[in-house]
Amino acid sequence: MRFINEGTFWMGDDKNLPDEQPAHPLSLSSFFVDEKEVHIWHWQKVASWAIENGYVFSDSTQQRKDGPYWYEEGNELLFPMNMINWYDAVKWCNARSELEGRTPIYYLDNDHSIIFREGEADITESQVAWSYSGYRLPTEAEWEYAARGGAYMLKYPWGNTLDGSRANFFRSGDPFDEASTPVGYFNGNQLIIDADNSFNGENVKASDQVSRYGLYDLVGNVSEWCWDWYYDSWYDESNARKKNTRGPSFEFLAPIKDLEKKPMTRVARGSNFRSKPDANYGNELRIAFRNTFLPNSTLRRLGLRCVRGDIDDPLWLNAKKVDGFPGWYYMPWFGYYWQSTKIWIFHYRLGWLYPKGKGSYDNWLYFPNHGWMWTGSYAFPYFYSNVDAAWYKYDAENPAFGWFNNVLTGEDKRFGRVFP
Repeated sequence: MRFINEGTFWMGDDKNLPDEQPAHPLSLSSFFVDEKEVHIWHWQKVASWAIENGYVFSDSTQQRKDGPYWYEEGNELLFPMNMINWYDAVKWCNARSELEGRTPIYYLDNDHSIIFREGEADITESQVAWSYSGYRLPTEAEWEYAARGGAYMLKYPWGNTLDGSRANFFRSGDPFDEASTPVGYFNGNQLIIDADNSFNGENVKASDQVSRYGLYDLVGNVSEWCWDWYYDSWYDESNARKKNTRGPSFEFLAPIKDLEKKPMTRVARGSNFRSKPDANYGNELRIAFRNTFLPNSTLRRLGLRCVRGDIDDPLWLNAKKVDGFPGWYYMPWFGYYWQSTKIWIFHYRLGWLYPKGKGSYDNWLYFPNHGWMWTGSYAFPYFYSNVDAAWYKYDAENPAFGWFNNVLTGEDKRFGRVFP
């Protein structure tokens, strides 16, 4: 992920579509954002774990469009995930958080006790734990701030001119025309051929289209779900200018939509491979363009990119006390340990350890018989040794506690508990 520092920018565009007006200054807190759109392989890895742990996704996710068989890199799963509705995108963010040991963001209650893992719920802003460390969809403001990269009033992340060597859009000339490209395809090695909207891109020397903030595919490929409900007059509202605005609330927008007899829709940003650059369509490829879909929409041109706040959890936030055993705690991924009054812990299999770190996702453990080793819920039982710059796997099958196996050399070493 890329770190986006806090700041103020101009959101919107006074020279184009009415729902982009008025352009207005907006301040945001710092956050992290995925460098690339979530690809199919990553989605599958998280979703497989999620389904085994109580998550339920829509059948549409099984109807996704993979990359073509002829793709020279030989991996049709490095294309952006698609055919996901807004509800599945939100649940997947929660699953990614839980898998990596972060605290999930989306809940079904205002007390943040029931994690959103199944069904289709139009959760409200108060049901989102914005101060937690987990992954979430970007707000519309966060998406545009990241896409602009600190530049003022540009049409595109790179400037104001467009050709097929820059992004994947409708008949732009890449070999995947009429479909998505691999995530990050426009990295300086992209191939462009003559096409209706290549605009001479086939004759331009390919260059790396990474944005000012280190992001790819902000224009074209797949549109990316955002948190916000869509309201065409939102920028006229005073709350649209509040720091860290999250768009119109459900309570604010529902009566308006009811009077208009229109369904409530969610924002998606970033255009897609079907987007057209001509004025008749509002030039959908511009940064300021606001796309909108019903939250249950499933399309091959619709995907996601995650963000998370600049927030860290306290070490092992979710550890549970063991009833009847004072000082003992349990974490599903780490096991049982006893907490002393001097920070040191005693792990029932690893022995005495000095822990430092954040949540369950970034843990440094000092082994008296070896030194510092890193692990986390996503990596365990693998440990990285800071002493010899090598990865080890903890040998949980060995009846003698404390043994590790060097992943590269296969050598066994006993760093942990050396007595029964």
